[in-house]
Amino acid sequence: MPIEAPRSWLIVPASKPREIALAGRSGADVVVLDFVEFVADALKPAARESARSAVEAARAGGARVYVQTTPDFMNADLRAAVWPGVAGVVISRAESPGNMTEAAVLLRELERERGIAPDALRIVAALETGRGNHAAHEIACASPRVTAITLGRADLCMDLRPEPSGEIHLMQYLMQRLIIVAGAAGVTPLGAWWRAPDRGLLATPENTRGAAERGRAIGFRGAMCLRTDQVAPLNDAYA
Repeated sequence: MPIEAPRSWLIVPASKPREIALAGRSGADVVVLDFVEFVADALKPAARESARSAVEAARAGGARVYVQTTPDFMNADLRAAVWPGVAGVVISRAESPGNMTEAAVLLRELERERGIAPDALRIVAALETGRGNHAAHEIACASPRVTAITLGRADLCMDLRPEPSGEIHLMQYLMQRLIIVAGAAGVTPLGAWWRAPDRGLLATPENTRGAAERGRAIGFRGAMCLRTDQVAPLNDAYA
C-alpha cells in the first residue's frame, strides 16, 4: 500500500452528530470517528447503532473517514462502524504486533462481507503506552495495512508516572524516535512539535501552526487535532 499523507486528522466523538456534521465541513483531510477516548460508556451502544449514518455525515465534505477504537473494543466498534466509505481505522493504545494482526484479520472479513475492495482498509497505530512505544517497530511492520503511526504523549505520561506534572514537553526523544521507526518501517509518522504550555490537540490555531511547522521540519507528515479551527493551520503547514 502507498504511504499515507493526509495533513489534518480531526478527531470527533462518534456520539455527537452535530460535531460530526461540523467536522465533515471543516476541510480536514481525515475525520476520525472516535468510539473510545471521548464517548462515555453509557453512550457507546447508541454511538455504534448510529455509526453508519455518522460515516456518511463525516464524509459529506470529501474527507476520508477513519474509525478510532482500542484492542479491547475493536470487535464491537469495527463491526458497527466499518462500512463502505470508511478508509481505515486508528487503533488507540496499541501495544503489540498481535493487535495489528487481529485488526487486519477482522478488516479482511469486513471487506469481504460488506463489499469493500480487498486490502482497501488501512491501520494507524497510536502508541500511547510504554509497551506500545517499546514495540513500535514490530507494530509498524506487523501488517501491510499499517500505513502510519502516531504518539500519544499525554497518555504515555499517565501510563509511566502515577502523578504526571508537565513532563509531556520533556519527551522530545520519543517524537524523534517515532520518526526514525516510521522511516525504518516504511510508514508515515503523524505528529507535531508542541511547546509548553500547549496540550497539542487543544492548542490555539496560531500555536498549532507553529507546532506543525516544527513537526514538518523534523519529519512528521500530518497531525491529529480536536478542534475545527486547528484544521487550516495543519493543512497549511503540512501542504
